[in-house]
Amino acid sequence: MQIRKIALVIGICMTVFAGSALAQTQINIATVTTPNFVHNKAAVWFGEEIEKAMPGKYTVTIHHSAALGSETQVLQQIQLGTTQMSVCTTGPIEAFVPEIKALEMPFLFSSYEAADKMLDGEIGQELAKRFEKAGFVALHYLDNGFRNVTNSKRPVKSPEDLKGLKIRTMEAPTHLAIWRAIGANPTPMAWPIFTALQQGVIDGQENPIAVIHAAKLIEAGQKYLSLTRHVYSALVFVSNKAFMDGLPAADRKIIMAAARTASLKGRSFIRDNEMNQLTELKAAGMQIEEKPDVEAFRKVTTPVIEAASGDTKKIVESIRKAVK
Repeated sequence: MQIRKIALVIGICMTVFAGSALAQTQINIATVTTPNFVHNKAAVWFGEEIEKAMPGKYTVTIHHSAALGSETQVLQQIQLGTTQMSVCTTGPIEAFVPEIKALEMPFLFSSYEAADKMLDGEIGQELAKRFEKAGFVALHYLDNGFRNVTNSKRPVKSPEDLKGLKIRTMEAPTHLAIWRAIGANPTPMAWPIFTALQQGVIDGQENPIAVIHAAKLIEAGQKYLSLTRHVYSALVFVSNKAFMDGLPAADRKIIMAAARTASLKGRSFIRDNEMNQLTELKAAGMQIEEKPDVEAFRKVTTPVIEAASGDTKKIVESIRKAVK
C-alpha cells in the first residue's frame, strides 16, 4: 500500500512537471493598424523569430485594428501588464515618456540615414532608458516614413494653403503645436480616421506615404497630397518592463534580438516600397505636390523647436549635432 502511495505521488509530480514544461508564455502584441501596415508586419516577423529561436516556448498573439483600443489605451495596458507589447507611434508615447517629443520636432531629420544614425547610436540608447521610468522597455526603433499632408479641399504648396483646414493629428501636444504654427485647425483623433474623413468631419490628415497608401485614404476623399516631409515618424517596439525583467536572461536576449530583426525588416519595408506606393496613389487619382515650399513650412514651425525645454531641448540639440 505504501509503495502504491509513493508511486501515485511520483506520478502526480511527473504530470504537474510535464504540464508546466509544456505551458507556453503568452505575449500579446496590440496595434491600432490593419495587417497590411508595417506595425503588424513587424509584430508577425517578431513572432516568427521567437518561434524559430524558442519553438513552443512562447505564444505570440497579435491584436490588430485597434481591437484593444487606441495607442494611448494600449500603452496604459502595457503599463498595467495586461498587454505585453506594441509597435507604437511616438506621438502617443509623449504622454508617458515626455522626452520622446524630441523625435517629433519638425524638419529635424533630412533623411532616413540621418534618423538611423541617431536611433541606433548613443542618443537612441539614452532615449530608450527614459522608457524604464514609465514601466516600459524600448526593444527597438523602426519607422513609418516621413509624414506628409493630405486634404480633400485644395492643392497645398505653402502653409497659406492650409489656413483654417481641419487637419487630424495624433493625440500629441507637439503635433498640435506644429499644425497651429502652420495655421491649420488641428484636430486630435485616435486612429482609424477613414470614416471621419469620408464624412467630412475633418478636411485632411498627415501621415507617411505607407499609411496613406495602406489606409486607402484616396477612397475617403483625400484628393490632394503634398510631400512636406515635416516630421520623421518613428515607431517603437515597446514592452512591459516587469514582463521583460521576469524572463530568464537568455530569453530576454533572444526577444531583444527578435525585436531588432523585425524592426530592421520594417525599416526596409517602408523604404523599399515608397516609390511604388506614390505611383499607385497617383494612378488612383491623387494629385501630388512633389515640391512644396519646404522652407516656408520650416520657417513657420521653427518656434515649435525653440519652445523645447529641459531634457527635451538637450536631446534635440544632441540630435542636431549628430545628424550634421
